[in-house]
Amino acid sequence: MDDKTTVRIDKWLKVARFFKQRELAAEAVESGRVRVNGERVKPSRSVVPGDVLTVKQNSAYVKYTVLEVTDRSLPKEKARELYKKHEPEEKRSEEANELIKILEEQDKLNRQEQDRKGRPTKKDRRILNKYKHMTNG
Repeated sequence: MDDKTTVRIDKWLKVARFFKQRELAAEAVESGRVRVNGERVKPSRSVVPGDVLTVKQNSAYVKYTVLEVTDRSLPKEKARELYKKHEPEEKRSEEANELIKILEEQDKLNRQEQDRKGRPTKKDRRILNKYKHMTNG
């Protein structure tokens, strides 16, 4: 394909047709729905052949291995040759998928609540100080 050996993850995801726009691919990487070799990465992270991508699709995580990298747009058939899909070891039940979805929504709500909380109140500071200055003796 190309002489390049590395390409930004957001570009590659768009070229491989995981996302219609590079901005959507970058947003997915930033939010943690796409991982490279099991790690959260930034959209500027380069991918090389052999990297294992974990992509969240419909509340299920699917693993792909990068076979080739290119930053040029390709037809759909050629784009499918850029990666290999791993077969899942075990199928999760519909109940398990729904439970995971509920847990992720709750986690998102908890993070939003923590972001809104801001500085501790006077009562919170007193409680923190009480435990901070406690001694075992």
